[in-house]
Amino acid sequence: MKLWGGNYSADPDAAFWEFNRSFPFDRRLLAEEIAASKAWVRALGHCGAIPVEDAESLDRGLDVVFEKSLKEPGYCELDVEDVHSFVEERLGEIVGDLAGQAHLGRSRNEQTVTALRLWIRGTIDRLHAGLGALVHALVEQGRAGAEAVMPGFTHTRAAEPITFGHLAAAHAWALVRDDQRLRDARARVNVLPLGSGALAGVVLELDREAMAKELGFDSISPNALDAVMDRDFAVEFVSACAQLQTHLARLAEDLIHFAGPEHGFVDLPEAFTTGSSLMPQKKNPDALELVRGKAARVDGDLLRLLALLKGLPAGYQKDLQEDKEAVFDAADAVNGSVAVMVGVVAGLSLRRDAMRAAAGQEEMMAAGLAVALAREGMPFRKAHGIVGSLVAEAQRSGRSLRETASTELTELSPAVAQRLDALFDPLEAVSAKSLPGGTAPDAVRASLDAALEALGR
Repeated sequence: MKLWGGNYSADPDAAFWEFNRSFPFDRRLLAEEIAASKAWVRALGHCGAIPVEDAESLDRGLDVVFEKSLKEPGYCELDVEDVHSFVEERLGEIVGDLAGQAHLGRSRNEQTVTALRLWIRGTIDRLHAGLGALVHALVEQGRAGAEAVMPGFTHTRAAEPITFGHLAAAHAWALVRDDQRLRDARARVNVLPLGSGALAGVVLELDREAMAKELGFDSISPNALDAVMDRDFAVEFVSACAQLQTHLARLAEDLIHFAGPEHGFVDLPEAFTTGSSLMPQKKNPDALELVRGKAARVDGDLLRLLALLKGLPAGYQKDLQEDKEAVFDAADAVNGSVAVMVGVVAGLSLRRDAMRAAAGQEEMMAAGLAVALAREGMPFRKAHGIVGSLVAEAQRSGRSLRETASTELTELSPAVAQRLDALFDPLEAVSAKSLPGGTAPDAVRASLDAALEALGR
């Protein structure tokens, strides 16, 4: 079925017809298309454009189309151009020629963007729930590991002691910002284009505000031409997805790193690993590697959208049909990744002894030692240089940094020399960082609680 063609004498070229069809992918918008169509036919009845009884028949018919699409597996297998054509053809099977009235005053230009906005809005809401579950899993692991000391890294080198709770809170807060970005984008997604026509609006006395309220939109589009060509909301959504997937990839990388035999700080849940077809001993972190790899995919979806929109003139262009697959792909990637990461994080087992042993590397206490000297009155830059020389001497002599400091600081700073046991204790080191946002256990717990609060949990 074609919603156009009255001035055509023959069917399109067969290859072009397949090239032109979007139903193989935009059928995902069926629920949203039907919801928008129901609001439209009711609005037509309310304003007197069609008899109220016709509007009611169309409304009921649309319900039947949706119900059949859910219950009958082959119902959606139809050689139609797009989801809009599908709905009208199936509606015609139920109400006859009256189905054509459902399109009165409407253009597919506004239909497609309305359905896409509804779909993205629902996806953002589902992602909010998924991110809530993931942040909650991180918070639970963070609370359990609030006193589990481990090395913190900069430049991939051990730097200062932190706790696993501190690491979990860092990743939780990144995801909180992702949730905030998505919710902020939702405000610009949630604008109703219906009533824009092809580009110039419609002559019918429709109540656009009532349609917006019925469909849960916050506002109506202020300009018909802008409404049909606007895909800013899609770009913003996919951009937020790309940032989210980047954060998921960084979390995945940390877990891959810390679960490896070189560190052994955590054990991954077996259900999220796979074995090797050759090496029987392997349990590979494939779930995490795929999450990490999908960041490139979502970045590509964002670039695809930006490149698609660049240089388009005002108004709807067929190029815009290419927006949906990028949106769907990005949403599928992040939804799948979030679900997998919830399972991985919730199933982690912390290996506290391995963490503690690694956190005891004495060179990681160098910064704390320099601060201790400075707090006794020595200029920090001088203290920094002295501790640096102690590190170098320890490396040359083969002695430990603590032994070297005990020998060299006895006369230089007796007060600090007497406190070396505490200064070289990793738990003491993290407990000293008690300011908000620091590694002290109470500060970590407060940060984790605040992350849940920021999500509204």
